[in-house]
Amino acid sequence: MSGGARTSSRRAIVVGTGGSLGYAWTVAALSTWQQHTGHDARDADVLIGTSAGSIVASALASGVAVDDLVAHLLEPRDPPSGTPRRRGARGGLPPMPRVGPGSVRLLREVVRHPRRFPPFAVASALLPVGRADTRGVIRLVSSFAPEAWPAPPTAPELRIIATDYDSGARVPFGRQGAPPASCAEAASASCAVPGWFEPVRIGGRRYVDGGVCSATSADLLLGPDMPALDEALVLVPLARRGRIGLTGVAGAADGVFRGMVGGRSAREIARLRGAGLSVTSHAPGPEERAVMGWNVMDARRQADVVRTALRTTAQWWSRKDRDT
Repeated sequence: MSGGARTSSRRAIVVGTGGSLGYAWTVAALSTWQQHTGHDARDADVLIGTSAGSIVASALASGVAVDDLVAHLLEPRDPPSGTPRRRGARGGLPPMPRVGPGSVRLLREVVRHPRRFPPFAVASALLPVGRADTRGVIRLVSSFAPEAWPAPPTAPELRIIATDYDSGARVPFGRQGAPPASCAEAASASCAVPGWFEPVRIGGRRYVDGGVCSATSADLLLGPDMPALDEALVLVPLARRGRIGLTGVAGAADGVFRGMVGGRSAREIARLRGAGLSVTSHAPGPEERAVMGWNVMDARRQADVVRTALRTTAQWWSRKDRDT
């Protein structure tokens, strides 16, 4: 399945939500992490992916090399002639959404139990239903992932995180008791950003982006369904490292948003460390975020983000004083 032999240390890799550009940053960060540590990301014992991270986790669990993901981003292939145009983003912007709140049922749950739901869950219920579809995600993941869910002993434990759009519950696809789904179906649900994409139906339920509940869901590593672990790598492409960087109203909003994402992720990471795991975490720095800009869904910048992040993350892994 992979190019490296497993080590005695049991490792998890957690890849968070990040949009098209967070995906590009993550792939570059994993490539340089492999070079720095000598590890192969495919040899992880556990993989958790949320939103864009679900595509990365599905690829690793299916035996796809990180460097192949890098090459695909640097040399994207045009779709075959005659391929139907999907309802997605043009110029990094979504199609006009429908009118009205996306989930009245979730709003009712919020009113009944306001302390149960994070702010992003409340916002997602208020946002209108998006009109873009996730066929592109299904097509991409189906190109490398088997129809059957990858599972030990031939593959790592894989969890793809989505949010039940009517209850607000976090759903780790791949865990016993979760709705049956293929990697492609689960990843499409995990990537369905509220207000941008249509919710994805699996087993009669509507699902949206797993980042509505948590950018990483790293705390799931402590669940009873998980093997005993020694260490974890947690990548948080929607958080930030260092100063805010971007200027103006969009820059300020981006900084506040990334600060909120990073705050919850930091609390999850603290729980892992409190349980005895050695955790290495990383998020984009000012230079990388300057290349990303405020719109992480603008796929036209993916190659530029990869080129920048291959350099900056290699420098980061080599720093003696870096945070872990």
